[in-house]
Amino acid sequence: MENGNSFKNITAIILAGGQSQRMGRDKASLPVGEKTLLEQLVEQLAGHFQEIIISVSRGQHYELKNGRQVEDRYEGVGPLAGILAGLMASSSDLSLVIPCDQPEIDLALVRLMMEVPGQSDLVYLRLDGRIPHPLFALYRRSLLPVIDRLINERKFSVLYLLTEVKSVGYDLPASRLPWHLNSLKDYQNYLEYVRKKNQK
Repeated sequence: MENGNSFKNITAIILAGGQSQRMGRDKASLPVGEKTLLEQLVEQLAGHFQEIIISVSRGQHYELKNGRQVEDRYEGVGPLAGILAGLMASSSDLSLVIPCDQPEIDLALVRLMMEVPGQSDLVYLRLDGRIPHPLFALYRRSLLPVIDRLINERKFSVLYLLTEVKSVGYDLPASRLPWHLNSLKDYQNYLEYVRKKNQK
């Protein structure tokens, strides 16, 4: 077991591909102060994990100081393609998967998820005890063939994966995960939060 907020045996995989239809523009490139959303996220993770992998769509590339970018093997199938690409590139058995539109990473929460008992293949957040959030989760490389099969069966929702493998939900109040930037309004509210925080 690692100490504190250091996870040197775990890879961090950031999902930065996709079309961002509800936002109307590329989420990863959204500015937050002098950085982009993706740059801010990579900075939070740097030094805490064995490596950082950024899963991107085909032909997509970001100028980043840290992290290795890998392209999806499949197009138009959603987050499963990014998880698959990230796990294939990962050099560790266990990886933390994070969406690029979750701008604040609670490393203490990652530590708590690691302490979930049992030999689980997947530990995901379950908000308010009922809402699964499998895009902030710990995934094992052993899931690769299952994910590949689901994609080929055109079962693109990550929720299918939860019923196919040994998965455990970690219950968490939704208020503990306040920022998930799905829409322009979410983004504007987050910028206002950052502005007020910087004024303190």
